[in-house]
Amino acid sequence: MLITVREFRQTIQDDINGLVQRLQSITGRYGDEEANAWRISLPKIAKVFASPALSDLHLYFGDRGNLSLEYRLPGASSWCDLVLLGKNGGGCSAVVVELKNWVTRGDQPGPREGLMVRQGQVALHPSDQVKGYRNYCQHFHSAVLEIGAQVHGCVFFTGDVTYRTYLMPPNDKLAEEYPCFSSLKEDDVEQRFPAFLENKIREPNETFALSFEKGRYRQDRNFVLQVAKILLKGEKAPLELLDRQRLAYSECLSKVEEIISKEELDKRHVIIVDGPPGSGKSIIAAKVWANLVEHPVIKRLAEEDDDRGVVMTTTSQSQNSNWRSLFKEIDPEAAGIVIKANEYIPCSTHDVGKWKKEYPDLLGPAEEWRKNLPVIYNLKKGDIRTPDKNLLVSVVDEAHALINPEHSDARGQFGFAVQAGPQGYHIIRSSVVSIFFADVNQSFRERETTTIPDIKTWAAELDAEVTEISLAGSQFRCGGSSEYVDWVEKLLEGDRSSAVQSAELWKNKVECRLFKSIFEMENALREKINQGHQARFVASYARPWKTKECSMPHYLAPDKMDFHIRTTNLKGELEHWSRIWNYTPDTDYTLFIKAPEGTPMGNDPLSEVGCPYAVRGFDFDYIGVLWLSDLKWQDRQWEIDLNHVHETGLQNHKNRARHENGTGQNSMALAEKIKQAYRILLTRAIRGVYFWFEDEKTADFVRACLEGN
Repeated sequence: MLITVREFRQTIQDDINGLVQRLQSITGRYGDEEANAWRISLPKIAKVFASPALSDLHLYFGDRGNLSLEYRLPGASSWCDLVLLGKNGGGCSAVVVELKNWVTRGDQPGPREGLMVRQGQVALHPSDQVKGYRNYCQHFHSAVLEIGAQVHGCVFFTGDVTYRTYLMPPNDKLAEEYPCFSSLKEDDVEQRFPAFLENKIREPNETFALSFEKGRYRQDRNFVLQVAKILLKGEKAPLELLDRQRLAYSECLSKVEEIISKEELDKRHVIIVDGPPGSGKSIIAAKVWANLVEHPVIKRLAEEDDDRGVVMTTTSQSQNSNWRSLFKEIDPEAAGIVIKANEYIPCSTHDVGKWKKEYPDLLGPAEEWRKNLPVIYNLKKGDIRTPDKNLLVSVVDEAHALINPEHSDARGQFGFAVQAGPQGYHIIRSSVVSIFFADVNQSFRERETTTIPDIKTWAAELDAEVTEISLAGSQFRCGGSSEYVDWVEKLLEGDRSSAVQSAELWKNKVECRLFKSIFEMENALREKINQGHQARFVASYARPWKTKECSMPHYLAPDKMDFHIRTTNLKGELEHWSRIWNYTPDTDYTLFIKAPEGTPMGNDPLSEVGCPYAVRGFDFDYIGVLWLSDLKWQDRQWEIDLNHVHETGLQNHKNRARHENGTGQNSMALAEKIKQAYRILLTRAIRGVYFWFEDEKTADFVRACLEGN
């Protein structure tokens, strides 16, 4: 919310509980811990604004100056605690202040810049958090870009007097650029912090403040162009496309060029690129994005102040963290090029919660979203989060994971207001051109309900022209063998004779080995790693994630880990083999996928087991598949053991199947979902797939599908 500093200080004095309630309503964060942190932090920041060192600034801000409290960045799910807005000399200026009600004693510097070790866990340094907000505003905030405003940042600790370790290497330069202050240090409150603010903002500018508050996602064209050039021609350039991939890429790019060259920017267009696992969808998506950024027509549009931008759109937390990581490798500030599918929804879950309290019967259920939309637009008074055609091109990778609440299994709490309708609909609505890369056979969680017919239906409703492109027959993984993918399909269909025929066509292209011991399989994978190859363990969700909330799961006792399997070791003796699921602090899946140096996975890429959700869309030279007891070959057919299905994203399927005792339509639907999980796992490898089976009959069937005996 945008309030004057005078209003802010007066409210702190007269009604801080009322202010906290307003903040809870805006952000949807109703927890006692959050409320208490606000009650402690806000009076302390008000004290800084009252410092004699800021007396002139305070008078200005008391009359006309503004600060934005709990400000949500446009096109992002991040909230800035406080943004001070005004002018500094001839230009406009903003200061992002991150409030931390932390007890910091005992915290230590982390393994690399931007990290701290806090209460036994690796945590983001607050200065790095502020740096991210600053960089995002500098490159992707309409109000900042339109007038060339400068953005700065700092950290204000309100829970402890000491922050010495936050200034130590490797974070010393970071903390110098984005300084830390404490409300419990008299010199900080009366001198250092006010002097910092005074140096950044000297007078108010109400026009800029209002513009900032209503800011939209925009792109700094020069910056984005620089990122695209590196992606296409630098060391970070994706792998070269081959055969059908090149054709599909050219078709896709040619269609977009046709649209923008004709400048049909008043009409929507949808391109659907359909392809099997390993067909190169993500690589094509990256190259399409980069080439469009460099396109002469888009450059010219930018020069004419049409900076709506070309963005990458992600459909899952795993995919989001990995796409953002790719762009951050090119430039630390480039992560803002990636937008979550949730950000296209015109209102937030907090908006819906507030409306339900004020107008209980105004909005209908999620399946009535078409009736809800006009009501939502009216309530938002046109100020929706992502306006119509606000983006020039949205490139959507893994579109099969988009959530469509028209289906009953997709009406839960997924971080967006399902009453407003499907994510895919709003991507089309918000974009001139929407490019969907999809493979419906990789959609395995219940909420992943978007189909290609769905996309076509929404396109028709929005009067969008549809173009379809197929990647069928193209294969980048699996030794470049589409026959291997066909074998996986035949295997999961239970068609042994057809699987044997397919196996004969790819055996010389993909190394496939079955092991009786996990230790033996691990040893074989380590040999590949020693030869310079990438390798990972993977499994379906047939073990509960016991270590999910553990801060240091790699150091647990073996019997406390997620996997504790009794199998023969290299000496033929029985021994327990233990591992944890992929460790994802702060939902950062890049730790498993990329195994950064200095992390447990960087030290040992076989120290964790990846689930289908984590590895979907990525590949490795070799994978070791733990084929567990959720999917077993029994009595000449595939059967699901419900006691070994622990995927929370399939809970509704599982509950319905229980009532059928393993038979019936719902059980068959669950079986298809589990097969999709294995389809994902079995198509992650480029060079070789290694197997270990928990069930002997299943091992015998897979061996028979390979060898024909």
